[in-house]
Amino acid sequence: MELTKATTLVNGDVFDPEVVSDMINAKVAKKAAMTGYIKVDSTLEGVPGSTVTIPKWGYIGAAEDYEEGQPIDTTKMAFTTAQYGIKKIGKGVMLTDEAQLSGYGKPMATATNQIALSISEKLDNDRIDVLYESKNVLDTHAGSAIKYAAIVDGVDMFNEEEESRKVILIHSKQKTQLRKDADFIAADKIGADLLTTGAIGKIAGVEVHVSNKVKNEDGVYYNPIIKLDNDAETEDDMPAVTYFLKRGNLVEHDREVGVGDKVICTAYGMPALTNEAKVVILKTKA
Repeated sequence: MELTKATTLVNGDVFDPEVVSDMINAKVAKKAAMTGYIKVDSTLEGVPGSTVTIPKWGYIGAAEDYEEGQPIDTTKMAFTTAQYGIKKIGKGVMLTDEAQLSGYGKPMATATNQIALSISEKLDNDRIDVLYESKNVLDTHAGSAIKYAAIVDGVDMFNEEEESRKVILIHSKQKTQLRKDADFIAADKIGADLLTTGAIGKIAGVEVHVSNKVKNEDGVYYNPIIKLDNDAETEDDMPAVTYFLKRGNLVEHDREVGVGDKVICTAYGMPALTNEAKVVILKTKA
């Protein structure tokens, strides 16, 4: 699809779809909470098809001892599959001639920012939703508020021999409780690298990121803990969540004579839980 050409709006602003698309892409990447915690796969761009089949492989087990000359038994690699369909997401605004000519604020910049907020919110909603497909749920702490001991128990569900980078998503209403925990370390006391991720700190070696999209049902928060690093032994394993990008944000403009200018942004893609073993859902009291 070809972008519409640059247009001069009634208030004299120049609307260039390519420039606005780049602006929205940059804002979405910055505003979406899950941006740094997922993998974006663009192999579907320009490829026919609207569904993706994700294989979920089982572990073949530990190796065994064999005598000299003894043939080695083979183990069938068991797997299941899950299908995900490509979705279209979009948002549009109408900039009326009156709004553009009012002289107050910057209508186009405001519209761009609002669209970016809308798209990033939708992306976060979808990406966080797939985390809850994980069946690795720890509910022994559902009767108490979030704390160090609960997070340790959640992390230990990964059964790691070596520590790896992880992040936990908490609701903003849990933030005060966790910050008062004696084992919480604020981001400004750790270093600039953590500050750039948007995390507010660490506890039990886990980065803490705040998102009001964390599920709250019947007085219980469902806090996802996501393992971000690949295992050293199998560094080609899939990430917890992959966003399959079919087509990035495309901004188009349409003039409605005597009324105003429509600015519409659409994108095609879908998130998928590509490695359930890297997601643990920790239930804590709201």
